[in-house]
Amino acid sequence: MISYKNKKFIKYISNDQIKIKILNIVKSLNKYYKSKDLVILCVLNGSVIVLSELLKSIKCDYKLDYIELSSYKGGTKSSGSIEIIQDIKVNLENKYVLIIEDIVDSGTTLNYLYKKINKMRPKEIKIFTLLFKKCRYKFNIEINWYAFIVEDLFVIGYGMDYNFKFRGLKDIYCLAED
Repeated sequence: MISYKNKKFIKYISNDQIKIKILNIVKSLNKYYKSKDLVILCVLNGSVIVLSELLKSIKCDYKLDYIELSSYKGGTKSSGSIEIIQDIKVNLENKYVLIIEDIVDSGTTLNYLYKKINKMRPKEIKIFTLLFKKCRYKFNIEINWYAFIVEDLFVIGYGMDYNFKFRGLKDIYCLAED
């Protein structure tokens, strides 16, 4: 258990479970993207650890780029407005784009990003997320690959933060009920 500012977090998903799921998904990605002009787009900051694990086993050729979007501002709830901190630099026209996310919650940020990328005329956009809160998702954009469907819980670790802390935890923890 982790305690911080009167909040308690309990272990929810182990590092071993995460690595096994990512490895299984990467096998599918390698097969799917084998001879395609792939751009992997990592959504900063939370997805860096997920990306790092994914890149250990990816076998296909790719270009890598990053975008940083913010809607949480360090808290436990989204502010509702999306700000671009760092924009895409790679030309996505006629490319196969794979968005790497740490977590898809309501999908508001992902919907914003999907529309932004679509204007750049890629050949295809697909999405991989480590965690998918299917119960909160409110858009029709398909989540093509996900490691875990999670309940409506606030989570930290493995790239996800609370108050800009805990991204480096090897496991994923959830906020304990009072």
